[in-house]
Amino acid sequence: MSFNKQIYDIFIIGGGINGAGIARDAAGRGLKVFLAEKNKVGSATSSWSSKLIHGGLRYLENYEFKLVKESLKEREVITSIAPTITKPLPFVIPHSKKLRSKLLIRLGLFLYDNLGGKTKIPKSSKINFNKKYSNILKSHFKVGFQYYDVQVDDKKLVEMNIEDAKKMGAHIVENRKVINANRSKKGWEILLDNDEVVNSKILINAAGPWINEIVNNVIKANKNKSIRLVKGSHIIIKKLYDQEVAFTLQNDDNRIVFVIPYKNVYSLIGTTEVDVNSPDNPKISNGEIIYLINTINNHFIKQISEKDILDTFSGIRPLIEDFKDASKVTRDYVFDLNLENKNSPLLNIYGGKLTTYRKLSENVIEELTPYLSIKNSKNWTDTKVL
Repeated sequence: MSFNKQIYDIFIIGGGINGAGIARDAAGRGLKVFLAEKNKVGSATSSWSSKLIHGGLRYLENYEFKLVKESLKEREVITSIAPTITKPLPFVIPHSKKLRSKLLIRLGLFLYDNLGGKTKIPKSSKINFNKKYSNILKSHFKVGFQYYDVQVDDKKLVEMNIEDAKKMGAHIVENRKVINANRSKKGWEILLDNDEVVNSKILINAAGPWINEIVNNVIKANKNKSIRLVKGSHIIIKKLYDQEVAFTLQNDDNRIVFVIPYKNVYSLIGTTEVDVNSPDNPKISNGEIIYLINTINNHFIKQISEKDILDTFSGIRPLIEDFKDASKVTRDYVFDLNLENKNSPLLNIYGGKLTTYRKLSENVIEELTPYLSIKNSKNWTDTKVL
């Protein structure tokens, strides 16, 4: 067993987008940071997303105005600090008389245009499919609505945060599991699977879908919040159309499926929302494949089948349990600050989404400030380019 003589201010379990963002923010304030990721950074949920920095238009239906407002503001920030891996993209909602009314969509888009304040991203508009994006959708789709969101390389976003954190002194280890964490009056003693022991004043559990596994089996706190593990799956096919535009498709079950231009020659189609019991090795099911294919064939002139699928991927989102349909469960985040011993705080991070990772990281530091000696208390990550 080897002892790392350094005493860190913060030890982070999990190298997904939240862990990476916290490491960058904290290191930039002069804090001593250690982050351990059991695989490669950004290798799980943070690289299995729809590749979007977005406000979450459909969250407005669940009255999550605060989350949408924060997400829209962050969309603006991330576009400016990560210009090399983000680009605004038009999204089109085909209108169907059977589903949401034109008035409801207009109201939603008005809020979406204005909740986040000033923006460089274009405002929404009504479109006629005979004049724009013709010969893509089936003939009964006459009108639609266009708005903008931002496409991102999600895995690269994690890696860029990690690289910045390293440059500022953070110690990052990959392919290292935390197997035990003991609390004492002086802080935390953390054991890694290579028998290295690391000491830290504060422990942050940013393990995403594995958060309660860490709480129960590693920290042995036996106090956790109830979460829903929701699988979101995508399929990749050769591009359905040539135009650089995405589609937001409505379904009879009120769920949304995106069709997004991907790597110039593909269309990325997703996502689904299916409850699962385990975060390990998520794979798309036949039911999800059929659901996504049917959604495409209900809207587009060009029909697809299972043989057109070139690749698939699935990600697990840890959502706070509130006993609603999976599509209505909040995407917001919750901090669980455990102060059984004030000299060794534990912060468990539940929920969250790619778009709000930077603000989440900022709020983590704010939450932990009373227990840290911070050289730089000023927020800085909203202006420093990655």
